[in-house]
Amino acid sequence: MNIPYFIAKRYLFSKNNRNAINIISGISVLVVAVSTAALIIVLSSVNGFGKLIDEQISSHAPDIQISPKKGKTFIADSSFFKKIDSEKNIKYIAPILEENVLIKKDDRQIICRIKGVPENYEKQFELDTAVLSGTYKTHGGNNNFVVVGAGIAYNAGIYAEAEQTVSVWTPNRKKININNPEQSFNTKNVYPTAVISLDSEFDSKYIIASFDFVRSISERNINEVSSIEILVENKEQIYDIKNRLLNSLGNEYIIKDLYEQFDVYKVMQSERLAAFIIMLFIILVASFSIIGSVTMLIIEKREDIFTLQSIGVGLPDIKKIFFSEGILISFFGTFIGIIIGGLLCFAQEKFGFVRFPADGNYIVDAYPMQIKAFDFLLTFFSVMIIGSLISLYPTNKIKYITENG
Repeated sequence: MNIPYFIAKRYLFSKNNRNAINIISGISVLVVAVSTAALIIVLSSVNGFGKLIDEQISSHAPDIQISPKKGKTFIADSSFFKKIDSEKNIKYIAPILEENVLIKKDDRQIICRIKGVPENYEKQFELDTAVLSGTYKTHGGNNNFVVVGAGIAYNAGIYAEAEQTVSVWTPNRKKININNPEQSFNTKNVYPTAVISLDSEFDSKYIIASFDFVRSISERNINEVSSIEILVENKEQIYDIKNRLLNSLGNEYIIKDLYEQFDVYKVMQSERLAAFIIMLFIILVASFSIIGSVTMLIIEKREDIFTLQSIGVGLPDIKKIFFSEGILISFFGTFIGIIIGGLLCFAQEKFGFVRFPADGNYIVDAYPMQIKAFDFLLTFFSVMIIGSLISLYPTNKIKYITENG
């Protein structure tokens, strides 16, 4: 039997000793429980917002993107695609050609970026589900069809239903006329077929057209691309496929997975780390109540300490008793806090009882939550380590407290 632990448990749960010390110990357990529950709720909330962002982005973004390390474009010929096709888990490969353009409609001019995509691109990336108005169409006929981001459409006054043309201007790479600047541009009229909304950056920056149209207006070679976008069969294999592509293609290319393509993921990771550190400081401050509880218990049990010493119990074993008392307070506070926090997060995730204001324009109605087992383990061990370190202080002062308490 672990004698120090047994005595510490009796001190904490003694039925015949309901005095101020027990009340203080109970308050310490409650304080640790509340701060632990708060940490679980904060981490689950950050996870929920991360999941929401991931759902908004991942369905419309490539799992892997290949772009040139130098310059705006690179040559993707048959030998290049053969290296990519050697990967069995690849589901879809899309050559992309992008160019900065000026679009003009009536007296409005907007600089944006045109993205040339292959046929059926919208089906693979579910872009047709993001259409706000019109019908998604970039190919067919003379291929002068474009799909416009919602922000550009608003600023330029473009309405897909109006069936009006918009002129697209790009610099002429082979001819510059200082006397007549307009002749230094290639210009073509296009028909906006749809307005789509993916995210704020895309909506205010991009229009989508066929690959051939962008190649023609930008005067690029037939195998010249800005990037290659890849979808994989098994999302769990993204990291492995990325590394194999790095080995096979060489160091002339930048290969990014989904989370490396968007800065928002880095921001979410930073916010999660910041929230975790802030909450740990709060838990650290809350855990100082353990010092008061253990110190008061040592003062109250001075006679017990002298009795134990008189029967031959050494000071290290006596210290273990009160150290175990602090550990028990931390353990039960952490355990209760994890249970409470987990239940609240589960209820929010299931029923969404904490909701956004009804008059706001939000993607979801309630605050998003996502419970992860790792957060429970991280919280448990973090709080227990803090509690253990805090408990060391009063136990190392036993001799001084008993003599001067």
